[in-house]
Amino acid sequence: MRLYYTANSPYARITRVALRESGLRPRVEEIEVRTRDAESDYFRITPLARVPVLEDGGAIIADTRDICAHFDTLEGRTRWFPPEDDDARLMRHVTTGFLDGVAVWLRENMRPDGQRSDPVMRYEEHRASQVLRWLAPRWQGVGRWDFTAVTLACAIDIARDRGMAQGWADIAPDVMDWAGTRAGCPFMAETAPGPA
Repeated sequence: MRLYYTANSPYARITRVALRESGLRPRVEEIEVRTRDAESDYFRITPLARVPVLEDGGAIIADTRDICAHFDTLEGRTRWFPPEDDDARLMRHVTTGFLDGVAVWLRENMRPDGQRSDPVMRYEEHRASQVLRWLAPRWQGVGRWDFTAVTLACAIDIARDRGMAQGWADIAPDVMDWAGTRAGCPFMAETAPGPA
């Protein structure tokens, strides 16, 4: 099996953490690729040239959730997607949307001066603060380490690293403390994003 990734993709990082936590790392070759490059050979693997992608035999699995679910299948357990009730499904939906908003902010922030959209960045900052206010009384992350938790931890970690998380500790101190603790765990540290 081969897992294609970029070091700064939080979506790929989720799969890389899950790969290690699942004990499947010895069976999977991780290959760092170039994206956002029309000349990249990665287009031979997937016409979208997005990460992550898992190649397992002839199968191409090209979605973060599907890759983690595949790891569950390979392990024969439901580590990443345990049975969910309505509240757990909503929590997964919110944390995944939170990561999507962080990713939009990160892409805007990487644009050269004069090309950034301040309204887009302000909106994503506002939306992130709303999510954190919603999460603050609901998040019971201690001891939990499933797809939802890894998604939230990866989103917060890269947002902190890139300067988006200002004031978040005032909004959701328990969530931010939990994410800070998780960021120091071996597999999170091993897959931490590179320089911006």
